[in-house]
Amino acid sequence: MNFTYKAKSTTGAVTTGVIEASTAVEARRLLREQNLFALAVEAKAAVEAGVSKGASLAWFGGTRIGKADLLMLTTQLSIMCRAGIDLAEAFKNVSTECRKPALKTVLVGIYEDVASGSALSAALQRRSDVFGEAYVASIAAGEASGRVPDVLARQCELLRNEIRLRGALRGVLAYPCVLMLVAVIVFAALVFFVLPQFGDVFVSLEATAPPMTQLLLDGSQLVRSHWMPLLLVAAAGTFGLVCLVRTESFRRWFDERLLRTNFLRAATQPLLTGRTFRLIGTMLESGLPLLEAVRLARRSENNRVFRDVFDRMESEILLGNGIGRALAGTDLIPGGAVQLVTTAERSGDLGSVMTLVGEYYEEEGQREVQQRAKILEPLIIVAMGGVVAFVVASVMLPLLDVSGATG
Repeated sequence: MNFTYKAKSTTGAVTTGVIEASTAVEARRLLREQNLFALAVEAKAAVEAGVSKGASLAWFGGTRIGKADLLMLTTQLSIMCRAGIDLAEAFKNVSTECRKPALKTVLVGIYEDVASGSALSAALQRRSDVFGEAYVASIAAGEASGRVPDVLARQCELLRNEIRLRGALRGVLAYPCVLMLVAVIVFAALVFFVLPQFGDVFVSLEATAPPMTQLLLDGSQLVRSHWMPLLLVAAAGTFGLVCLVRTESFRRWFDERLLRTNFLRAATQPLLTGRTFRLIGTMLESGLPLLEAVRLARRSENNRVFRDVFDRMESEILLGNGIGRALAGTDLIPGGAVQLVTTAERSGDLGSVMTLVGEYYEEEGQREVQQRAKILEPLIIVAMGGVVAFVVASVMLPLLDVSGATG
């Protein structure tokens, strides 16, 4: 069977021609043996897919495709490519072993596209909602330069760092969240079970509760007697809050507070700077132009205020200037990072420098988050202790006084 191909040599020259092979996978393998990187292979006959679309088990037991799934996939593809396995064959092997239905469907579709002659970047672009625009663009740049294995290795590192950062943030915030949850449970138990018993004790002793104690008992009685209306009010308030949070003005106000509040900015600014620089640096090292890397990084940024930095960078690039001037014109980027980027632009090593600077500031941001969590934890404990002390002072002490007087 004959296949027409478009390939790039190790010198960067693009060649076209016809090669005889039984399948598109074999055609790509034969091209690789000739030191040619296949950009497109078109078959004149149908290609056997060799992969069943039926799959029931899952890598991690679910249907959602997360960062961990992408890391596992990218790592396997990187290893296979470095071992000399064709990309189409690599996707076939990975899809065969994949036991997550949603991801398996994606992989089977990519394999069929690549095996039928489509470029890998084109197959990924059709599923950009899974892989992300930056991932797809990096692969496309790797195809154009013939460095797909290197790009996959960089994507592995990028995904690994992102997963590690998310895990670190969850670990830091887990303890305060657990304390708050315990406080809510204790308060509910106090209102529905404990305080009613104390009220009965005061009634049985025919004693008048002190004002603070009576206020607490009346509040508990109100919640227990009208819990349904109060629950509806709470639900309506929650719905209103959700609607408010979804408004553009509130989100921008919240993003502004994250970046400019004294207590938070020492952590949020390094974290966002680190993530941004590392992402842009990885894309530059993969072969993407600076302007496209900045635009893709902007799409992946959720903080609306921080996006303004990307707008400035894009404007400076279009004017023929470097991004150093745009970074120097904002107070959202640490001064040390601006100096390093400006120096890297002059030396022509912007990609690797931005990656290193990004890693440094991500670690700096993580340390700052941990420091602030250490401050919040005792504050939450003190607040919970204050609630307990108020309950004891309002209920237990008057009860002891009444018991002593009646005794």
